[in-house]
Amino acid sequence: MLKKGFTLLELLLVVVIIGVVYGLVISSMKKLNDKEARLDFETLPSFLSTFHQQNSVAFICTDNCRKCALYIDKEKVKDIKPFMKEERRLNFWRFDANLGTQEVRFTPIFDEDEREFDVCFRYEIFIDGSSSEMIVETKKRSYDYRGLIHKVETYSSLQELEEFRQDELIEVLK
Repeated sequence: MLKKGFTLLELLLVVVIIGVVYGLVISSMKKLNDKEARLDFETLPSFLSTFHQQNSVAFICTDNCRKCALYIDKEKVKDIKPFMKEERRLNFWRFDANLGTQEVRFTPIFDEDEREFDVCFRYEIFIDGSSSEMIVETKKRSYDYRGLIHKVETYSSLQELEEFRQDELIEVLK
């Protein structure tokens, strides 16, 4: 009877394949961590758009923006280091063509034990390609989130952003 076994070449091939797969997994995880490390108000939409979801992917911050997490389809997936915790002033607005800027209040969230948490910031992308539209005002800048098809625009002040939006509206109505 002949015993069949693996040749040294076959074993080496298996080890090489495992090494390549391991390397690919580690590098993709490192890229995600790099994107997370560079996360800010301008890069948030592109960061969230890299995640696969059935309905939505959201970045939600609680505890006066000291704790943030990634939610995919309303399930908390990962805690993320908040990038805005150094900001002393954060205000959130919506632009209304008739009323101008209106303050945004975020809906509280509940954990699995039904404890309520006040939300200080929430940005969400939906499966249909729509996203949260808002204006984020910090001490130094104002950021205009107008959906995924528009790049996040940065302005030196809320007033400058409002003037741009009013001028744009006038131009559209002409």
